[in-house]
Amino acid sequence: MNLFARSTTALTSSSFAQVDQPTHRDVVKEMALYAKPNTRKGMTIFVADFSLFFVAIAAVLFLPSLGLKIIASVIAGVKLANLAAIAHEGAHNSLTASRRLNWWVSVLSFMPCLFNYRLWVYDHHILHHPHTNGEHADSYQPLSKAAYDALPPLKKQWYKFTRSGNPLAFGCYYILQRWSQVKFMPGAFLPAAHRASAWKHTAFVATYFVAFMALLIAAPLYAPITSTTAVLLGFVLPFFLFQSVLAASLYINHTHPDIPWFDSSNKLKAKLQPEYMTVHLRFPKWFAGLVHHFYEHPAHHAYPAIPCYELWAAQSRMNQMLGARAVVVDFSLPALTDIFSKCKLYDYENHCWLDFDGKPTTPTCRLILENQESLIRV
Repeated sequence: MNLFARSTTALTSSSFAQVDQPTHRDVVKEMALYAKPNTRKGMTIFVADFSLFFVAIAAVLFLPSLGLKIIASVIAGVKLANLAAIAHEGAHNSLTASRRLNWWVSVLSFMPCLFNYRLWVYDHHILHHPHTNGEHADSYQPLSKAAYDALPPLKKQWYKFTRSGNPLAFGCYYILQRWSQVKFMPGAFLPAAHRASAWKHTAFVATYFVAFMALLIAAPLYAPITSTTAVLLGFVLPFFLFQSVLAASLYINHTHPDIPWFDSSNKLKAKLQPEYMTVHLRFPKWFAGLVHHFYEHPAHHAYPAIPCYELWAAQSRMNQMLGARAVVVDFSLPALTDIFSKCKLYDYENHCWLDFDGKPTTPTCRLILENQESLIRV
């Protein structure tokens, strides 16, 4: 089945007008029913993943064969991704019923990820959620054809690499363009009022990192492993795998022909409902639970207070409410490859994706067509 079949048929505002559209208030009212934090559930998830990460690191150090050590290293990387998802929940104050407990869970979960809690809250809560797919710097914000053409040759190659769908590209992109710039140390993007707190969190994460690296370097003194192998399998591989999974997830959550992006000149964004601005990448329920329902993303954007363990039910209900307007992609490699191949550059005026030669690869975003009468540029 063509991934974009729904986007290339009956794409007129009149066709969508035939179906009653729930208002954002309707969606929020319904989603609020799922905002039921449960401290026992939340803490069980946190303790399990926090413990499993360090068990995996211990396995890297003490298991006898290199093959088993590599498997343990991969598990550690997966657990870092799980911990980032848990920290995200804690930062939204949705994982448990206690605000203070949520803070501790978030800070401790971000710690082995080397993420600064204060920077995350500012970048995610103040910039990303209120201005989804807007003009502020965000993960996988697409360039226009003019902006791409203005890049020097090396930066053009880098941009092509980061949007290639290459698994290595995801980790390289996030480490160099997101983690190092907005997730670890305060930079110019952070208002002065937040910097003192952010530097404290940087010091906390850096202290953990120094202690953790010292433990790995000294590993030959207490475990059957060399320092080099301990560092590579105890830190480098898990960290890169985690960054790759996170980057790929963020790309998928906000990249699709039916998901628009906006520049500063477009005032329509303020009129669009957040539940239409993200993708639901649908997995089997058992797998969605393993990744803490990170891909039930539209429901999260519509009502961030929903705990991850309630998102499956909330997203199912939202899809039912939105009907054909819901942007749902059933997971498959062909479906993702189709997105990677088409979504290179973005035409911010006509709201379609382009290849690097400037040729449209997708039709105009259906959300824009539905609301084209409101598309007023000032």
